[in-house]
Order: sequence, then C-alpha cells, then structure tokens
Amino acid sequence: SFYLRLTTRRIDQRLLQVPEDAVQREHLRKQVLEGAYRLIDRSMEPEYQPGENVVNIFTSGVMIPEVVEASHLVQKEGVFANVINVTSSDMLFRRFQESVSRSMAGRGEPSTGLEDVVAPTERTTPVVTVLDGHPHTLAWIGSALGTRALPLGVSQFGQSGARDDLYMEHQIDVNSIMMACFGALETGVA
Repeated sequence: SFYLRLTTRRIDQRLLQVPEDAVQREHLRKQVLEGAYRLIDRSMEPEYQPGENVVNIFTSGVMIPEVVEASHLVQKEGVFANVINVTSSDMLFRRFQESVSRSMAGRGEPSTGLEDVVAPTERTTPVVTVLDGHPHTLAWIGSALGTRALPLGVSQFGQSGARDDLYMEHQIDVNSIMMACFGALETGVA
C-alpha cells in the first residue's frame, strides 16, 4: 500500500538549480534519493560563520516557498540560513536509527545520515525544522547533529481557513520562520 498527500499549491520548480556538470548532477541525484539536499547553500558567503550567524533550515514540500523567502529575509539581517529540502524524512530517520543500532552493537561509530548535506564544520549549527505536518517528524535532526533545534509544524488539526491565516496560526509563516532562526542563534533554545 502507499499514501499520497496531495496539494493544490504549485511550487516553482526553478528553485532547484540542476548543475550542468555531470558529476555534480549525479551527486545531487544521489542526495535527493537518499532523503535530503541543499536547496540554498549560503556557505560561500564571505561573512558565513558557523557557530555565529548560520542556521540550517530543514523543510519539505509545500513549505519551501515560505522557507526560501525567510532565508532571503534573514540574510538581510546578517543571518545565513541554508535551506535543506527533505525529500524523505522516513529514509533519513531510518538511516540514522540503523547507524545508532550498529554503534550500540559495537559495529562502528554512529552516523547522522546527514554527512552529505551538513558539513562537519556545521554540525553544531542550530537547526530550524519547518513542516506543514507534525513538528516531531523532523525534530530528531537536532539530536542527530548534536545541536539545538526549533521544530515548527502543525500539532493541532481540523482548522479551516485561508492558507496564510492558518500558517500564521500554526507559526509556520515567513515571520515565524524568521523569528525561529533568530531565536535559535540568540537564546540557546534546546
């Protein structure tokens, strides 16, 4: 059996810049199939300083436009927010759990399952997760990386209304995402 979650909201597919280089394109393909890739990578910015002004935002699906907009807006305030598109939260979580199980059995060091997406120098970078779904779905990522995380999502279901109003109600709107980025850097929220 399978589960389909459909949406009537269109997402601009041009947000994903497919590399022209065949090796880079294959690397991106591998990341997509393994569960996550960087949609926006701010690491080449001159003032980029993990531990000081960098946040990794993990998101998926319909939330991409809000997260991308928030990433652009916080950059104007000196915060560099990488956007990591999670293509399969299940696959990422299973890979992390399998690694922990192997480690507990004495068969290797634990792995985050995110090594290909989050550089070793960024492991302690705060994480904000954003979903139009339950925040627990991605909340484990902060623990896997050994850093603080602010999970945003929908924990009460059944409301109806305009999308923008509901996003604001559930604090998954652009402003709430921006505030979570600032908060993750400033308050030491765990």
